[in-house]
Amino acid sequence: MSATTATANTKPIWRLATFNSIVKMLIVSVDFFWAIYYSSIGFSGVQIGIIFGIATITGLVTVLPSGFVNDRLKSKDLISIAILLLAAQFIGISQLQTFPAIIFFAILGGIGKNLYTTSMDSLFYKSTEKKNVAKKIAIYHSLNYIALGTGIIASGFLLDYNIPFETLILVLGTGFIFLSITARLLQSNVTTEFSFLKYKKDIFRPKVLFLLVIVFLFAIHFGAESTSYGLFLEKTLGLPKKFIGLYMGSAIFLMGIWSVIFSKMLEKIRVKSLLFTGLILSSLGHILMTVQDPIYSFIFRTLHEAGDAAMFVFFAYGITKLFNLERMGGNTGVITFTTIIGATIGSFTFGPMGAKFGYNVPLVATGIVVGIAFVFALILNKHIPEHS
Repeated sequence: MSATTATANTKPIWRLATFNSIVKMLIVSVDFFWAIYYSSIGFSGVQIGIIFGIATITGLVTVLPSGFVNDRLKSKDLISIAILLLAAQFIGISQLQTFPAIIFFAILGGIGKNLYTTSMDSLFYKSTEKKNVAKKIAIYHSLNYIALGTGIIASGFLLDYNIPFETLILVLGTGFIFLSITARLLQSNVTTEFSFLKYKKDIFRPKVLFLLVIVFLFAIHFGAESTSYGLFLEKTLGLPKKFIGLYMGSAIFLMGIWSVIFSKMLEKIRVKSLLFTGLILSSLGHILMTVQDPIYSFIFRTLHEAGDAAMFVFFAYGITKLFNLERMGGNTGVITFTTIIGATIGSFTFGPMGAKFGYNVPLVATGIVVGIAFVFALILNKHIPEHS
């Protein structure tokens, strides 16, 4: 393939990746500050767990239908709707802070976030056309994590300068309204007729079931992070908000570099090596980051994020390898559905646990769960999707 052809082949991915990085930056810039905010307005650990649990559990109802709809309709239309729901969440919570109101807006945001994730992932995987996949994964994920890290760092400094959280999310919510309009400029995706039997045949294969188990076990630590990570940094390590943002954002920013490295490695090493590396680094980093020294904690956090970057590259490769492009939306929806189940269990379990036993405990516990995923992968490694 010539350089000109390769550039033309990746141009739609650059456009898609740039748009996605902006949207994700706005979403995740305050992701780890939600729990701190809810705690500051008087919500208990149980209430915080309920808020995050309900927000994620809405995906159990919406994510599968949204995945299938992405194979029937234009993903960019669904992306636009999803971003409007996120706007409603951010703007709504900026105005109303009662527990019932926040539950309602968290549900809207949960639907929006899951619909966005499923739709954007579907559009990305279809846009790869299963050509130069490793390079396209590197572009998509590296821009994403660089933007996420930048957003978190910026939010931390803004909040530390006493800009009210309500003001920040109001501005972000307004930005979502603009982005919902510009989503119309994204590329269109291929569509197909719905066939339950074809989807069933896609999913009930040993390699896909193996992937789903790994996704589930890995996703449990997301619930612990959403309910306990920010509070661990604030209450256990005693960091001010600007350093919380710098701690979180810098580690995630580095994921952009790790994504490029692991994507390039994928062209030269076995896929199982990438999976094992990701699980080991993610597990050990999550456990060891609970040390009481902020510097050492940060070093181990970057180790964890390197593992997470390897895992996300592995998941992206596995999805493009295992599924037909025309049914990518529905099958991606199943992956996201499994992720939400794991994250929901993590939220409901580790929100109260962190408040009762200390915010380091959920991080250690879920690091062990990721370690269990490594043992599972090691035993059943024959099901890891390798290069053709």
